[in-house]
Amino acid sequence: MNNSDKIIPNLLDYKEILRMYKHRILAVLTLSLTIWSCAGSNATTMEYRSATTAVRSEKDLRKGEEYALKALSMEEHANDGRVAYFLAVEIYKPRKDWGKMNEMLDIAMNRNPSQTIERPFRLDDGTVVKTIDQAVPIYKEQIWMNLFNQAVELIDSEQLDKATNKIILAQSVLEKVDNYITACILFLQLDDMENAKKNLNSALKLEPNNARVLEIAGDLAQNDEDFETALNYYSKALDVENLKNEPELIEKIIFVNVELEQYDEAILLSDKLLDNSPDDADTYFNVGVIYQRLASNLYDETVNEWKQITSQDKPLSSDIKENYNNFIQTLDFVKSALDYFMDSSMLEEDENIQTEQAIAEMKRTSKSIKNIYLDSIRQIAKDNNVDIN
Repeated sequence: MNNSDKIIPNLLDYKEILRMYKHRILAVLTLSLTIWSCAGSNATTMEYRSATTAVRSEKDLRKGEEYALKALSMEEHANDGRVAYFLAVEIYKPRKDWGKMNEMLDIAMNRNPSQTIERPFRLDDGTVVKTIDQAVPIYKEQIWMNLFNQAVELIDSEQLDKATNKIILAQSVLEKVDNYITACILFLQLDDMENAKKNLNSALKLEPNNARVLEIAGDLAQNDEDFETALNYYSKALDVENLKNEPELIEKIIFVNVELEQYDEAILLSDKLLDNSPDDADTYFNVGVIYQRLASNLYDETVNEWKQITSQDKPLSSDIKENYNNFIQTLDFVKSALDYFMDSSMLEEDENIQTEQAIAEMKRTSKSIKNIYLDSIRQIAKDNNVDIN
């Protein structure tokens, strides 16, 4: 008696999660640019002046890039962060070349983070950004947002190799838990469990109390049939305030409790789900599976006991009574399973073959217990003058 395929899947539909994840990322703050003149505050060269003129006056990004890259390698600009910052913000940002933009921002920070930028700007909250080290984190956030969303779009369109490159680049821009979660999910789709677990461990290290990370850790442990570890992760995730009544997570905990044969806890949690969602057909089915498991385990044990009793000339009265009571208990479990399966069937909009098979199986088992085993053990009790009532 086994019909648990429907109860809880081992791994989530991660592609759908990523679709939602993309739209959860907050947009970077809108920047209102206000330009101040900082001329004369830093050394300059003909190459850098030619670069700024080409971009700002002639709108020629290609020419501006050529001159700026020459200036970047000159000794005069060895301790000057402006050239790299210029390349990042005024050439690579308009081109949406996020990789090169990030590279130039890093160079600017390494060369002179406290240097005043030529074009300070004001944030929406009134904060004036004047130096490289103030501006770079803002632009880094924008780079990361674009790379992350591109990675999600590529995963959604199943361009997984390109998505891998994007998410690795996003990881190099900013250390965010979203990077590691997405990379973990991506590598799961690529069947690369080693890298999936590597990114998951990075996420756990970065945010050990992140409910989403804990849930994925539970999923992977469950997939490895390490149910104790899975239960630990799921329970921690459930402790997060806003997930106290998260039905999908509770369903996973129910499934793990069933696998660990902690049926009382599984039934208790199932009742909680039914209180909150009394019209959920899947929950009724899942509770039916729990009682089916209870019936199945006890059924196998009790039938073996019955075989031993029937092979004896003079079985003990205590064995006969115990065997009879165990069949009655098994029958009660079967009846409970049947009731929940039938409730599930009534709530399902379309006919579900799996539910109908479960109902038929419980009916056959009930009939077998009543017509074969209970009748037999009653006769054995009668023949041996044992009162089983």
